[in-house]
Amino acid sequence: MDLGRIGLILVLAGFSVAVIGVVAVAVYAALRGVSEVGYGGCVLIMFVPICFGTGSPNIAPHLLIASAILMLAVVVVAYLLLRFTRSLASGTYHT
Repeated sequence: MDLGRIGLILVLAGFSVAVIGVVAVAVYAALRGVSEVGYGGCVLIMFVPICFGTGSPNIAPHLLIASAILMLAVVVVAYLLLRFTRSLASGTYHT
């Protein structure tokens, strides 16, 4: 599987998760009769998380935990990619 196909799959998966999240909140609000719904999100630009949200102030700790987990995942992936490219450049990578 080539990298272009993997990238496309990841982008489509990200959009799918976003749509499922919006639909889940709408269904929850409709079934529970909730008149106020809070939302939030985090965007990672390199290693810097930018978080936003509105509604209940109880959402802030959850966003901080989510951004910390995402930031750690980005660091791990960057390290693995760096290690992989170095092994390719040195010729020590074996499939």
